[in-house]
Amino acid sequence: MKENQSTKGTLRRRRTNKQVQADILSAVGRILQEKDFTHITLMDIAREAKTDPNVVLRQFGSLEQVFDCYIRTIDYWMHDLFGNKALKRGERSALERMFARMTDFLYNSPEMQRLLVWEITDVNDTTCRAAANRETYYREAYEAYERQFARGGEKTPFRQIASLLIAGTYYLVLHRHTSTFGDMDYDTPDGPVRLKKVLHEILDMLYERLERPQRVSEAIRRLKERGVDEQVIRECLKDL
Repeated sequence: MKENQSTKGTLRRRRTNKQVQADILSAVGRILQEKDFTHITLMDIAREAKTDPNVVLRQFGSLEQVFDCYIRTIDYWMHDLFGNKALKRGERSALERMFARMTDFLYNSPEMQRLLVWEITDVNDTTCRAAANRETYYREAYEAYERQFARGGEKTPFRQIASLLIAGTYYLVLHRHTSTFGDMDYDTPDGPVRLKKVLHEILDMLYERLERPQRVSEAIRRLKERGVDEQVIRECLKDL
């Protein structure tokens, strides 16, 4: 009787296909805490997921498919971040929150950091799909802001500026362990705070430029109300 109970206790928990798949993807995440994508093998995943390599292949078909599925789980933040209705309406506060949350996520996600490094260092079907999927989110999120910044006399290339801000954030987060950058140390507890502050100030400058024509028009109106000649006003403002 005792032997039967002991044997029963050593039997492995039988998992459904869904549970096996979840365990395999979780295993990839744990391995990524220590290894890059390029160094992960099928055997690594099977061992960490407490299963057999053939089971991994049966569930996903290939190592590439395992990575594809895993990347979709860590890219969920893109939908959460860029699917925001306020962002699609072009609200300034939503844009500021987006950059702040993106910075926090990158700092706290070694998996995402390793994915970005993989995309830069190895061009393959998986990395291309991951990058293209992210680009779709960017494109949809920027539409309302592009319309805003395209109006008026000073057309601002918002998409290109936003792309530089995102790429710069990626690089500073990935590079922070190597050295300072521009004499700023981003590998400190207040590194994310500094980076978010800079992003906020750049957005302030963007909106300053966007709102300038309206402020100039308002200044002209008020000066004319006080009797200042319009020609004199425009002469004073032409070099601003």
